[in-house]
Amino acid sequence: MIKRYFVAMVATAMFLANTSFAETDVSHNWNAEGEAAALAVFKATYESLGGTWKESAFPKTEDSQASTKTRFLGGNPPMAVQGALGGSTADFANAGMSADLSAYAASGNWDDLYTSGIAGSGKHDGKWVSIPVFVDTVNWLFTNKGVLDAAGVSEPTTWNDFVDSLSTLKNAGVIPVAIGGEDWQETVAFDHMILAAGGASFYENVMSGDLDAIGSDAMVQAFANFATIREFTDEGKAGRSWNDTNNLVVSGKAAYIFMGPWATGGYADMEEGKDWSCRLTPWSNTVTALADGFHFIKSDNSADKEAQRLFAAALTDLDTQVKAAAAKGTLPAMKGADPAEFSGCSTKAVDRMNSGETATHWNALSSGLKSALKDTVTAFWNGDMSPAEGRDALLAAVKDI
Repeated sequence: MIKRYFVAMVATAMFLANTSFAETDVSHNWNAEGEAAALAVFKATYESLGGTWKESAFPKTEDSQASTKTRFLGGNPPMAVQGALGGSTADFANAGMSADLSAYAASGNWDDLYTSGIAGSGKHDGKWVSIPVFVDTVNWLFTNKGVLDAAGVSEPTTWNDFVDSLSTLKNAGVIPVAIGGEDWQETVAFDHMILAAGGASFYENVMSGDLDAIGSDAMVQAFANFATIREFTDEGKAGRSWNDTNNLVVSGKAAYIFMGPWATGGYADMEEGKDWSCRLTPWSNTVTALADGFHFIKSDNSADKEAQRLFAAALTDLDTQVKAAAAKGTLPAMKGADPAEFSGCSTKAVDRMNSGETATHWNALSSGLKSALKDTVTAFWNGDMSPAEGRDALLAAVKDI
């Protein structure tokens, strides 16, 4: 279905090759406090270069990207769409929707601004089509330390310690683990289950679509781990947004949440280390990472191209990236940032990335594998499959891509 959909898009894009586009807005789903602050930094630099800012905000990445595809086919696309770079943005390029930023990249020496791995996330078939602005380390465990202290629980450093703490927290009258009711939230939590079952190499193999890894006993164990924590969540999780879920931890109603660094902004009025903590998966030395940025959409309109040139210049300004990363609670994608510019969770991410193993997060994968993973995880979480049946369902879904 996915392949046929994009083949149709390619055919349609050929008919639209000479269309003059009029809009120059940025499509995004950066709505949380830290995300909005980061976007404001890019906006300020863009406007200082002479650009006129317009934006279209959506609640989820998928909504923003779907809107972009629909608008392209209708002859009225945004100039750029924000999102994780990699597999998802390759879908745009394969459908003939991507702008060729090669001229801007050459004049700005972009290949010297990024490491080869991060630069690769901005390219498709050797051409620059996207601009990485952040490197997100996704596998975080946020903890309300006051809740743990009141229950007499120490911060866990192993999977077994974590599991053992859940019953104590439940008996203390709090929600042990806050998880919201969206497939991506459930799958972010599942990352930690995979790492507990097999570590970095297993995680990387699964995310590469390795059928032997996906069909292994370790994957059964990952689903078993997931089933273990399910009884320590609350009944109000169905349909709940991530920020409302995060607020359960902030307000002391819940002890833990598995979430990305964008959750940091919710703890701004609390003292890190005393009231709350953020730690990459305590039971693994792995960092699950992805590049976040802006994918540029094809246009033959000269005014739109000029707007894209200015926006590209704003996004590739190191000072702007550093300020935006600090506002969002993440790391800039460009080389040359001073580690002293960062603190708290970001410092921990830098330390772990320097000393640990980095694996590609599923949100940077092709839409087919990413969808197979999210669909299976949410079906398992909200259904009655056994761990072995969860493994078999994921294996079948990946084979069907």
